[in-house]
Amino acid sequence: MTPEEAKAYIQSRGVFGSVLGLDTIGAIMDELNHPERSIKCIHIAGTNGKGSTAHMISAVLTEAGYQTGLYTSPALESFNERFCLNEEPITDEDLAAATEKVKAAAEAVVEKGGAEATCFELETAIAFVYFWDKKVDFAVIEVGLGGRLDATNIIPGPKCAVITKIGMDHTEYLGDTLEDIAAEKAAIIKFGTGGVVMAPQSSEGVRQVIEKRAWDKGARIYDGEQYKLQLVKADLDGQLVTSRSLAYHPLGRFRINLLGRHQLENAGNALAALVALMEEKYVIPFEAIRQGINHVKLHGRFEILSKSPMVLIDGAHNLDGIQCFVDNLDDYFLKTDKPYRLNLYFGMLKDKDIDGCLKLLVPRAEKISTLTPDNERAVDAEAMAEKIKNEYGKDVTAFDSPEAALDTLDDADDVVNAFVGSLYMIGKVRTAFFNR
Repeated sequence: MTPEEAKAYIQSRGVFGSVLGLDTIGAIMDELNHPERSIKCIHIAGTNGKGSTAHMISAVLTEAGYQTGLYTSPALESFNERFCLNEEPITDEDLAAATEKVKAAAEAVVEKGGAEATCFELETAIAFVYFWDKKVDFAVIEVGLGGRLDATNIIPGPKCAVITKIGMDHTEYLGDTLEDIAAEKAAIIKFGTGGVVMAPQSSEGVRQVIEKRAWDKGARIYDGEQYKLQLVKADLDGQLVTSRSLAYHPLGRFRINLLGRHQLENAGNALAALVALMEEKYVIPFEAIRQGINHVKLHGRFEILSKSPMVLIDGAHNLDGIQCFVDNLDDYFLKTDKPYRLNLYFGMLKDKDIDGCLKLLVPRAEKISTLTPDNERAVDAEAMAEKIKNEYGKDVTAFDSPEAALDTLDDADDVVNAFVGSLYMIGKVRTAFFNR
């Protein structure tokens, strides 16, 4: 199987949609002799912050000398970036080799009367095959959707389970209350789980759901709030931070490249997970923590592409994410000694709280444009523009491509051009920007 054939095969599974449940992935793993059972996993669920937390944990473990796999979704620009080994994307050759094994297993399942695998089920199986073949010491696994019925939950009992901040998203699958959603996500906690990291939560009910699940499964709880980094100074090149949470060995001051106050919380979740591993006698030097977190650069997460003109992108794709975006926008650009004017480019999927997002974004924007994310669930740019015009009385321009939108960047030194919304839009914008 060539790399091109491998990617074409995976993409062809898109016709089977998104199906929650563990029956098909379980059957595929049976055919593959369950590689996931031989891998020490850090499993991460939550509404926001999963990707950042996963990358920080992976980077620190890699810096500490561990062979570390990382599986995240969705891809921003390259499919291969979904599967990383020591922070490097899978090679085309390794992708083809793993896909060939998974394809044979998936076909065997169908021959025995089982269901066709979805893209995500195949991708999850590929990740476990790849990590097992590479004999990883740890695999950091990000949940795709929810937790209980997500394909990644085929993991038996992770070394550490991390629950990031819970918000209202994917309610049609996960439930109509924060507590219902928390229960779905906390289902990644199982008997055999070592530590459970719980991020700061907005609801006491959510905390209680996570705590009860951890207690019922005999897992230790680590409060991410206790490990949150403290900001010393922030600018557009990064943040100087400190942590006094590890009182017996202070980390001291160090820089991180990620922007935004929310990354201090995500780093706290990562630190808590690392402490959980350290308490199981895994050696993780404090210098590895400093260097690992410092090295993380996440594309598409409040990322500055250019300072002249000022261009930033942020894949904030739900209400909590947009709230975080506007908080950071205010901190860095709008509520400053020399405030910027906002030139907003926006695109979102249909199943998000678009009304809530617009209420936060539109009042801050001097100029608004819309784009269509590259996904079948996207709101068309023209429809989004019409909605904003009708509801807010603002002139809005709809663009049919990232390239066309980028041609309209405002280069005034007091303007920030911000592309915000679905990662399926942000990835295309980023690629187009650097290909100009």
